[in-house]
Formats: sequence, C-alpha cells, structure tokens
Amino acid sequence: MTESPLNKWSDALLVQAALEGRDEAFAVLIDRYRPAIFGTAWSALQDFDDAEDATQEAFVLAYRHLNGLKDPARFAPWACSIASNVARKWLGKRVLNRHRFVRLEAVSEEDVKRPEPQPGQPISPEELKKAFETLSPEDRAVTTLFYLVGLDQQQIADILDIPAGTVKSRLHRSRRRLKRRLLDMAKQSFEHRATREDYGRAVIGGMRGVIHWERLLGQEGLSGWRSGNPLRTEGSKLEEVWKRSGEAIIGEDVDGHGERLITGDDSWMDYELSLLMTPLSGGNAQVQFRLSDDGRRYYMLDFLLGWQAVAISKGDLSPGSGGVQKLSVVNFPMEIGREYDVMIAAREASLTAYVDGKLVNQATDFSYRSGPIALNVWQSKTAYRDPRIRFLH
Repeated sequence: MTESPLNKWSDALLVQAALEGRDEAFAVLIDRYRPAIFGTAWSALQDFDDAEDATQEAFVLAYRHLNGLKDPARFAPWACSIASNVARKWLGKRVLNRHRFVRLEAVSEEDVKRPEPQPGQPISPEELKKAFETLSPEDRAVTTLFYLVGLDQQQIADILDIPAGTVKSRLHRSRRRLKRRLLDMAKQSFEHRATREDYGRAVIGGMRGVIHWERLLGQEGLSGWRSGNPLRTEGSKLEEVWKRSGEAIIGEDVDGHGERLITGDDSWMDYELSLLMTPLSGGNAQVQFRLSDDGRRYYMLDFLLGWQAVAISKGDLSPGSGGVQKLSVVNFPMEIGREYDVMIAAREASLTAYVDGKLVNQATDFSYRSGPIALNVWQSKTAYRDPRIRFLH
C-alpha cells in the first residue's frame, strides 16, 4: 500500500488541513498519536477496554474543538491533556458508581513480586494493573509512555509539558518499584491494543458522538443467546452444540447440517460487530448478521479455510431461492488454531469486514436491512471470544 504524502507533514500543517475539511489529515494525526493518547488514558484507567473508549472520546473531542487549538504545532500535548481529562472523568464515575479502584497505599511492592510471571507467559491485565497501581499517577503516566508506548524522554517531556529532568527522575523512581522483566512483558500485552490500524474511521466516520461497545457475553453461561437452524425440523439443544469456556464460546457442528447461536432482535439494523475468531477444525468459520425474522435470509462473513479466502455472502434458504451468493471474496491466508480479530460493519446498504485491523471485504446490497447476529458453525469447530456490538444510528 502506498504511503500517504500527508504522513510527512508537520503537526501544524495537518491541523490546518483538517480545519479546512480534509479528514484524511486528521486521520494521520490519529495514527501518529494514538499510542500516546491510549497510553495516557490507560495509565489513569488501568483497563484496556475503558482506555479504548476513552481514546476514541478524546479524539472525537479534539476533532470537534480543533479550532480552539491556539498553537497547531502543539497538537500532541493538547490532545494528551484532553485524554487526561476524559480519563479523570471516567475515573470519577467509576469511583462513585462501582467503587472498583484500590487505594494506591493499600498495594505493597510485595504484591507486585508475588507471583512472578513465568518465562514466556504473557502478563495478565490484573497483574499489569496491580503492578502499575504501586506508582503515583504522575510516575505511571511517564512509565507508560516510555516503556509501553516507546517514546523517548524528550518526546514525553514535550507531550506532558514538563522538564526532561522531571521525566528522568520519575522513570528512575518507577524502575525501583517495577522489575524490568515485568516491564518487558507488559509492553507485549500493551502494544497490540495501542497500535490497531484503521482507527481513524471510528472517530471521523459520522461524528455523532462517542459510540461505545456493548459486551454480548455475560459473566457466566450463554444467557441472552439462543440456538436455531431453519433447515432442521427439530432444533438441537443449545448445550449440545455450544459450550462456554472462560471468555470463549465454542461451537461444533457434529452432523454437518450447521448450527447457529443467535442474539439480538429484528430492530438491530446499523451496527458494528467485533469479535475474536479461532477456527479449530473443518472448512468454514462463519458469522451471520442481519438475519430475517424467519432466519432464512441473512448476510454472512465466511472464513473459507479450504479456499484460503474470506467472503461476505448473502443467503436465502427459502424454497426456490438462490441459496448463498458471494458478494465479495478476497484471498486471505488462514491457519487452523490462530485467533483472528474480526470486525463487521453493516451501515445501510454498505457491508464491510476488517480482519486484524485491515480492510478485507466491501460490498453493497439493499436486500436485508435489519436483524440479529449469529455465530455459525458448518462442518466445523470454531471458538468465538469477546463478541461486542455498537449501534450506529
């Protein structure tokens, strides 16, 4: 993919171009500073999911109030201050409503050392949170930007608008509390959340305010989900096909007729669906969306492992219908046992699919405008993790 010439522009030029209506210029600013903004939010919130939403809100606010930036060359510290304010607001709500945060004084240095992560084992979000809670908010912000985001000391000083000597002293203080091994492992856990591609479309596309993700999987079991296959005369019991294993839903089609796990209703129309998919065996791992009320008509994102391709298809299982029609098919190398980060966007007639942050499929179709979503296994076994949805209307 050819690099945009805007990537070489200074912040000041990009801000001016964005003020003149060039959204692609603001998208470059998002790509340039997303890790720093995400790191600023995460250092306060200590939660990857909340930091994702706070980062989006910060960029939305920056986009809306860009004409209030007096010095365009100082976009980075200005945007980071917005992120800090958003995180403080979220933190205040969390303390008032859920009382989730532990007082920093109550977490000892020994809590960080026991148990020590084993070689090759990624650090868990809870371990990372507990470790970083031993730091003051100021030390935590500097440590996050230096060790996890990868900024140098002068860049941090510029972004946080503090002397470089202050950055150095805060890092020195933090190193005494956090083992270097823990910092290295934390960086691995942090990087994939802070550098996702195509993030700009979530901020600029529509600008109707912050649209938060809603989790579709509760703490236990499969509450809120139902199974169903319109081709069966008798439906299978949910527990015969679908299992809950920790944060994953695992489905296995044992007789080759296919099985669905459905959530939502006929009012679901314009939405983005995000989930992690792991093909475990067989030929097809599928997600259906905008199912009709009788379940016979739908769109589908289909991992065609035999073909090594990803397709957006529309299906019509009504008598005399055309069956399944592929609207967009793209070659895509896939592996059994690998987890893929998938997002499907259904906005009016536009249907798009992203895999691991990259745009893969684009299609336009006016047939089915609303309906729930379904995880589908057909002659396969697939694990689905962390399904989420956000409604775009």
